[in-house]
Amino acid sequence: MLQRYPTRDLFVEAGYGPNFADQLIQNAYSKLFEGDPIDERIYFEASDDMAYIIDIGHDDIRSEGMSYGMFIAALTDHEVTFDKLWNFSKRFVRNNDGPHKGYFSWQVNTTDFSMMDPGAAPDSEEYFAAALLIAAKRFNREDLLNDAKELIHDIKYKPQNELVGPIIDPERKLIKFSPVLGNDFTDPSYHTMAFYRMFAEATGDESWLEVAQASIEFLQKAAHPVTGLCADYAEYDGTPKAMPWFPESNNFSGDAWRVALNLSLDYAIFHGHESEKEICERILHFFQNCTPYLSDYSVDGGPYPHQGRNATPGLIAMNAAATQVLPVDDPRITPFVRRLAALSVPYRFWRYYDGMLYLIGLLATAGKITL
Repeated sequence: MLQRYPTRDLFVEAGYGPNFADQLIQNAYSKLFEGDPIDERIYFEASDDMAYIIDIGHDDIRSEGMSYGMFIAALTDHEVTFDKLWNFSKRFVRNNDGPHKGYFSWQVNTTDFSMMDPGAAPDSEEYFAAALLIAAKRFNREDLLNDAKELIHDIKYKPQNELVGPIIDPERKLIKFSPVLGNDFTDPSYHTMAFYRMFAEATGDESWLEVAQASIEFLQKAAHPVTGLCADYAEYDGTPKAMPWFPESNNFSGDAWRVALNLSLDYAIFHGHESEKEICERILHFFQNCTPYLSDYSVDGGPYPHQGRNATPGLIAMNAAATQVLPVDDPRITPFVRRLAALSVPYRFWRYYDGMLYLIGLLATAGKITL
């Protein structure tokens, strides 16, 4: 068994009452999963035993959102919601045959639930597997544990076919941007070290610990030495990577916000590596020194190629979660946590991504993510 360290409620450390975080989490869950369908909700039922999450801004169903929804449902003990999301994912999002078999379509149509693109977004596979492991433990479900083990095996060992291979590059031991052949680069926010430790424990396959270590070493190179910021996409050596269809992907933006969460979870729960704390401290130092900050920057802290957005709830939540790495009574905790506490639940057009990160960030900041 892996050693886990006690989690902390940083809202209490920032001066709020002992029930404050629970109230924020319940309010966010209520609005995003049960609220008004026009302006608040992202969770919708397809049948008595199936439900899905919509990316409202793009009007599609994404494996990312389905896996995030299951992760949240497991951590908040909503077993019925979890099962409905998992049933839908198995029926409409997972490839049950063909070259992508075992992986989940990153994009599904909201009208007839057909796959718009069968290809995988690998962070979703990681979150599906983590959510299944958490739910198996919380709900005492052997079926979910078996589902998790099957998916974890595919992520690492899916046999190469004419189009698709394993999600973890077998030579570099690093997660790929996509398992479709030719995608020989990565996304820094896909490196979920704490999940890899869970996968090792659940399967008995200790090579997952090598993946966790390789990811830490990768992020040491990918994080800017001053700002700590990573790019949305990167080469395996950490160099920021621009893609023709996303020329700004060598900058810090929506994907890269999540790196701070991944680093801080591994450090706080498993005491993964001191460098994880150091990178988070660089990130926090950068944002503390440019408040009021934006959501988009070059990795060196310079301006984004376009006008950067004002700080979004998703980024604010990830930065608050990063304060998990700081010692008790560190003065840097309070301003970041108070900024998160002051937010309203994201609503209307762009509530999907910011709402998911907001709620996951609340859970992390409150010490409620127990893996």
